[in-house]
Amino acid sequence: MSVNQNARPLRVLLVGRHFWPHASFDAAGFLGQLAVDLHRSGLHVEVVTPRYAASWPEHFHFREIPVHRPAAAPRSDWSMGRYVRHLATWLKENSGSFDLVLVDSMREESQAVIEAASESGIATVLICGGHSTDIDPAWWQSSRSARRCVATSKEADAIVVKNAVAERMMLAQGFPQELLQRIEIGFTSISSHIEDTRSAARVRLAAVNSDLTTMPETPVVLCTGRMQKDGAMNLLANAVRPLIARRPDLRFWFVGDGPHRQSMYDFLRGEGVRHSIAMPGSFVDISDLMLAADVFFQGDHQGLDFALPAAVAAALPIVAIETPEVRSTLTPGGKPHHRVAAASRANHGSEAGQDTDDVTWLSAATSKSIRVALNHLLDNLPQARLNALQLRRDLVRWRPQAKSIEAYIDLVTRVVREKSVSRSRIVNDSNSIEAAS
Repeated sequence: MSVNQNARPLRVLLVGRHFWPHASFDAAGFLGQLAVDLHRSGLHVEVVTPRYAASWPEHFHFREIPVHRPAAAPRSDWSMGRYVRHLATWLKENSGSFDLVLVDSMREESQAVIEAASESGIATVLICGGHSTDIDPAWWQSSRSARRCVATSKEADAIVVKNAVAERMMLAQGFPQELLQRIEIGFTSISSHIEDTRSAARVRLAAVNSDLTTMPETPVVLCTGRMQKDGAMNLLANAVRPLIARRPDLRFWFVGDGPHRQSMYDFLRGEGVRHSIAMPGSFVDISDLMLAADVFFQGDHQGLDFALPAAVAAALPIVAIETPEVRSTLTPGGKPHHRVAAASRANHGSEAGQDTDDVTWLSAATSKSIRVALNHLLDNLPQARLNALQLRRDLVRWRPQAKSIEAYIDLVTRVVREKSVSRSRIVNDSNSIEAAS
């Protein structure tokens, strides 16, 4: 859907804790894609996000989209309070030139936005962020200050939930149904996953970082995200050595940053597999990584908003942990659930891959289960690529990105219109009272 070009384009301000160049944060990738898609649909879009270093500029353009960094990023509870105050001050001074403010989470940023909106009267939309244990309603229980976000969030004009789980949690927190708008993550398609595309992507990546140099036939397993102690990358790292013992030419790309980066690197070096792994840090654009790899590893609930859809868009074969959140993300509407390639069943004596599916599922987060699943997929890589193409076709058909963006535009248009009517009614009532007195 495109905005009416004859009318003044709606002016939308996006607010998020992470934006470019934080590609290792899934929220940053999601917000960046949302900003670009809304901009391409005809809205005037600007972004507000914090500075993570004093040397970072306060203003720049990201793909023709103005980005503002008025406040330093929070690094403690004390600096969080300062960050919220600075953000609220900037919003009070600048949000009046916009029709609506959209926040990518229901955390501290939402408090600053609601505070500013109460003075300026601007429309506000919040997005329920995160998944599983990291979802916003679960985070609200972590502290007294976090719980204050619940009452504040109920003052928004609308709240976007991305799936049924989030919607149920919001209703359980006392949010009215009419405040919630369900907009699921959408899927798109990039270049076909064919050999010449993969080879070209590998050449480009090798020119950027020599650790990513591979031969055209070298199998590559890609895992992206935050390097945390109990995260997907650490889980995969524990399975690397036996996999390489069977396939010496196998390569693993761990893309991202995080607090566990150095300890994970030391562990892999101690395992004697340093030359089989690459840890190139964060990438602003991960499309070449997706095109160059042979397998995408999804080991937890992180990455469901951006990284996993990007793997689907590249028709990249996927090995994924079987959780309700991941399965819901990768199951097209109306698709039967019984076609599961439960590779972990090989642990109990049955052959992996007897059933076929578009995803290789892990029913247990163990090193043995990962080894069985990856070996099975790599043994059947041509079929896995065909399955990945089918998964992309199904998801693009059932949950296209264009439909998600259309839903956002419809929501923004409706909320702005309703807010305008409400302001006009308040002004008229005020004038009537003054006239009567």
